[in-house]
Amino acid sequence: MTDEPNGDGADQSEELPAEERFGKAVPVVRTFLETVLGLLGVDVEVDIDIEEDGLHCDLNCSPDDGGLLIGRHGATLDALQYLTLRVLQADGLPRMRITLDVAGYRTRREKTLKQLAQSVASKVLDNRRPYHFEPMSAMERRVVHMAISEIDGLNTESEGEGRRRHVVVFPERRPKSAQG
Repeated sequence: MTDEPNGDGADQSEELPAEERFGKAVPVVRTFLETVLGLLGVDVEVDIDIEEDGLHCDLNCSPDDGGLLIGRHGATLDALQYLTLRVLQADGLPRMRITLDVAGYRTRREKTLKQLAQSVASKVLDNRRPYHFEPMSAMERRVVHMAISEIDGLNTESEGEGRRRHVVVFPERRPKSAQG
C-alpha cells in the first residue's frame, strides 16, 4: 500500500507542491506551539508560512515574552524548534525543516554569524592558522559552513560532540607544486 498518487510504489512526495507536502503539518504545529506556550503563560500569535523545504513559524508576542522564548543565544527557541519537529515525526508527517523565529531574531543572528565568518576567514587567510568557533547549534554551524564555503582557500569542519560541537575554519592545503 502506498500514499503516492499513481500507486506504482515510486516516491512522488518530492514532486508535490510544498503546500500539499507540508500543509497537514500547519494545524499540528499551531496547536502544539499555542498549547505549550499557553502553559508557560505566553500570549502568542503563531504565523506559519509554508516554504519549499518545510515551515517557517513567526511567534508574535510581547518583547518580554520574546526574550523568554529566544533564551540565551537562542537556546530556548532551538529547544522549542526541536520539540516541534519531534511532534511532527510522532504524528507520522513527512520530514521537513521547521524554523521558529521571534521578532526577526533568526535573521539578525544569521547576519551576525555571516559577518563573523567573514572576519574569521580574513584572519585565517592572513595567518594560515585554523580558527575554532565557540560551540553553536546545528543551524548556526550550517550558516558558518555556508558562508565560508563561498571563500576560496578555506575549508570548514565541525568538531566535538553534543553541546560542545563547533566549527573549525582552516586554510586549504596547497598542492606540493605550489609550495615551491
